[in-house]
Amino acid sequence: MADGTTILPMRLARRNIVSVRSKASPSLAVLMLMVGVVASACVSQSIVVVGETPLPPASDIPIVTISVIDDEGIAVSGASVMVNADDQETVSDEMGLATIQWHGKPVSVSIEAPGFFPGGVRIESFDEEAFVLELRPVVLRGIVTDSSGLGLGGSTVELGTGKEITDENGRFELSRAQPGTITAERPGWHSAEREWDGEALVTEIALAPRIIRGLHIGSNIFADAREWHNILDVADETVVNAFVIDVKDETGRVYFNSQVTLAREIGAVRPLFDLGEVIREMDERDIYKIARIVTFQDPVAARAAIQMAVLDEAGFAYQRRGQYFLDPSDPDARAYALDLAEEVCEAGMDEIQFDYVRYPAGFPEGAQFDLPATAENRMSVIGAFLEEASDLLHPLGCAVAADVFGFVASIADDGGIGQQFSALSNSVDVLSPMVYPSHYSTGWFGFDVPNDHPGSVVAGALDDGLTRLEGSAIVRPWLQDFYYDADQVRAQIAEAESRALGWMLWNAVSNFQFEALDDEPTTTTGSGQG
Repeated sequence: MADGTTILPMRLARRNIVSVRSKASPSLAVLMLMVGVVASACVSQSIVVVGETPLPPASDIPIVTISVIDDEGIAVSGASVMVNADDQETVSDEMGLATIQWHGKPVSVSIEAPGFFPGGVRIESFDEEAFVLELRPVVLRGIVTDSSGLGLGGSTVELGTGKEITDENGRFELSRAQPGTITAERPGWHSAEREWDGEALVTEIALAPRIIRGLHIGSNIFADAREWHNILDVADETVVNAFVIDVKDETGRVYFNSQVTLAREIGAVRPLFDLGEVIREMDERDIYKIARIVTFQDPVAARAAIQMAVLDEAGFAYQRRGQYFLDPSDPDARAYALDLAEEVCEAGMDEIQFDYVRYPAGFPEGAQFDLPATAENRMSVIGAFLEEASDLLHPLGCAVAADVFGFVASIADDGGIGQQFSALSNSVDVLSPMVYPSHYSTGWFGFDVPNDHPGSVVAGALDDGLTRLEGSAIVRPWLQDFYYDADQVRAQIAEAESRALGWMLWNAVSNFQFEALDDEPTTTTGSGQG
């Protein structure tokens, strides 16, 4: 333009403001005229430089970019960025980027973000590249234990949006931890909460097992709606707080309208009750819901799908005393039980109890299995099946239980059936030894006729089992409620309660000695894990 006035484009003036001296000193009128011309003709494209003093607009100030990341290089959004304590303040975007104005002098930048320790950077000079600041996350470490201090693996710990599963020793780490309520829970145990103020970075949370006092509900109960509703009333009037519902029993029949393909193909589905309705009615009374699945003893599947069965020397489905067994080492046999378990867990059950989760007792040397039935293989197969069940069902919210012979709680090996008590305590949430006094022969616990000493036999069996625990499984025995009067049933219950254990009463047709069920529990606290 004329008269010695220079227009500098904003793109040049953004980083270096250049002063240009005019060739002549214009009069005030001329200067005003020039300004008017510039204002009318060059707005938003240029700046006016008069003499040595540039007049840049605010938008022309250089911008410094700061990239906020965590210790894994992941962008941190929502971080508060403050310059020189109170000069400028902004927030990082979803890419972890924040921008500040550069006024040509060093600045101190402090950065804070929820779940991170504060950080800062000193910027001495302008740079077009982003300044990267790595924030160190706040990590809360802890352990979930039972009341005796034993770590509870497989527990879920939550704090805010953070969620972790404890390792086999019950330990956990929550990164980006912020003050709030820590919640810990584990299937089969009561949940616990603890307020965390953000100060101590190590914590311990103890859980207490659910004390279950349950009744076995056989399929016959559902033949008459009045029987079902009568037994529902028992939970309102006694200490009973749980039902063990046969969803698949020793006959191989499935008593709800299962959609598991194999169950329908082999004709195992014989609905007696609406599973959803049964669950709803138990929920209304706050009854703990256990689904019993007879696992490898299955005369329907063993004959209809013989490729899954234990075979005898001639290649036929092996049977003894009317019992037919599926091969525990056969993948399809295992999948059948797991598919049913997943279905009833998703329907709303609290716990899946696997019964007959074992090899057939006394099988002959010539019996055929997919995997040779050595002692090592038997224990490995049964343990692996229950661990697979836990991996499947825990994320769905169900506890995993295993019924075991009563005598295996008192011996070191697997009893020839794959049920090694100590090892299985690492594989399940609940171990339920069937400590029926009538099932012990002469000499057990020092008695010629153990059946005549119900309380003492149960006491001896439970003490043996509790001393053999290795893992965090809850011991919840099956007690005998057949061929006994109310006093004999009550004597067994008293021994379980005195050890702070829950219990379940077994009667095949659910004909119980209700007089043995006091309206107040003997005890309500303790881990019962010896």
